[in-house]
Parts: sequence; structure tokens; C-alpha cells
Amino acid sequence: MARVNKQEELMNTTYVVVAENGIDTFSMKTVTNRLGVSEGLIYKYFDTREGLLSKSFVAFEKQIAQLFRECVEEKIDGETAEARRRRVWMRYYNFFLENNYKSLFYFEYRWSYRFADYRKQAEEAGTVYIEVVQEFAKVLLGHAIVTNADREEINWIIENTSMYAKRALLGEIRKDEATATAIYNRIFYGLGALAG
Repeated sequence: MARVNKQEELMNTTYVVVAENGIDTFSMKTVTNRLGVSEGLIYKYFDTREGLLSKSFVAFEKQIAQLFRECVEEKIDGETAEARRRRVWMRYYNFFLENNYKSLFYFEYRWSYRFADYRKQAEEAGTVYIEVVQEFAKVLLGHAIVTNADREEINWIIENTSMYAKRALLGEIRKDEATATAIYNRIFYGLGALAG
């Protein structure tokens, strides 16, 4: 099997294992046992447990960045700014629901101590992901991230979207259009939007 395919197989299994058991109990041995391969194989591709987790996170985050890029580039003639924001947010939210194990892994990693280090490195390196979030903010906020308040607002939107997507994946809330609409309204219009 090709190197990239084996790496992807190891990362895909990592997504499943973390989604099922959490990130704190994760071990490389669990991945190799699940795949039925030798433990030595995993070390050909990943030096450490943290390296495997980090590379798996980055691989999925690249998919999210690609989604952001597509959303920013896609324009529909005559679409209002509000309609575009709603359409883009729905696509973002549904992306998490469609990628269940990867998404659950992503949330585990993002809400662990590891993410703060990753985010600092990403901001210092000026990664493509950071640039794409900037463009994504133009759709969701109506303007680029300029101030700390803008940054906090886009982070609030991303974190709350993630929280609700995780709840839907865990079966705590429904995965239907009405629920997604209520979540959208709550995120963008506050608690008052749910009342009427």
C-alpha cells in the first residue's frame, strides 16, 4: 500500500479511536491493534503519540480550511448578505455532521490543552488556515477581522457551532433542519431569537 494511503489509514483510525474513547486515553497501540498491524509500522509515519494526534488534527483542519475557501469563493447572483451568511453557516455546520468521527476527534483536540500551542504556532507562522478564517469572517461577520472584538466574535461563532455540532453527533439534539435553524438564530441573534 502507498505511503500516503497507509498514513491516511492510521489517521482515520486515530479519528475513530479518539471519537469513541476520548483523547486522554489515546494510545498508538490501540490504533495498531484495531488495524491489525505491527506497532512498529506506526513509527514509520509518526514519531510520537502527540505527533500522530497533531498531524491528524492538521489534516482535518485543512479540510475545514478548504471548506472555508469554497464558501468564500462561492457567490450566488442576487443573494443577500444575510442569505449568504446563513447558507455558508449551514454548510459549515453540516460539514461537521457529515464527518462524524473526524469531527468528534477535532472537538476533542480543539478543547484540549494541545490546541493553545497549535493556535499560537499557527498565528506566528501566518498559516493558510489563519488567512482563510480571515476570509470566512468576511462572510459571517460582514467584514474582515480587524479588532480583538472581531476575533472574539468569529471565535465565538466557531466554538458555538462546534459545540452544537458535537451535541448533535452525540445524539443530544436532533440533526434536522429546524434544529439547525434554531442554532443559527441563537448564534447570530441571541437568546431572544428563540422566543419568536
